[in-house]
Amino acid sequence: MEELDAKTEAEIKELYEGNESSYLVFSIKDNRYAFKSSLIQEIVYGSKIHVIPFAPDYIEGVLNCRGNPYSVINVLKMNNEENSDINEKVFLLFKRDDDNFCIHISNIEVFFEPEEEDILEDKVKYKFKFIPLFNPDVIEERLCEDLGKDK
Repeated sequence: MEELDAKTEAEIKELYEGNESSYLVFSIKDNRYAFKSSLIQEIVYGSKIHVIPFAPDYIEGVLNCRGNPYSVINVLKMNNEENSDINEKVFLLFKRDDDNFCIHISNIEVFFEPEEEDILEDKVKYKFKFIPLFNPDVIEERLCEDLGKDK
């Protein structure tokens, strides 16, 4: 009986804490990215963004998720890309201990579990193509630099 309880507990833990081998493929306009599913706090659809005055252009504002504020980052604007407006209202919230921010994305494509040999340091293979892994630490570094804050 104890063995069954331990197995059930492990399954529940995997469901709620994320599967370490699962990845999310999402898009921002025509660009596809992958991200480890276990590092995602939540995906939010259609939420209102509250504008913050005097913030850098790529910070679209703040999103309220269950009373917690998340800075909304437009990665296209951060990279100074032309045609950087995203029409869809989809936001990917990261599971982080140090700060709350999310990125404005276009679409959730799929959750999948790649083979171990298809996972490289900076990309993962999905449908015979390599997709770059998204690194939220790059966003945090840029935010700290632009806002004059130490990490």
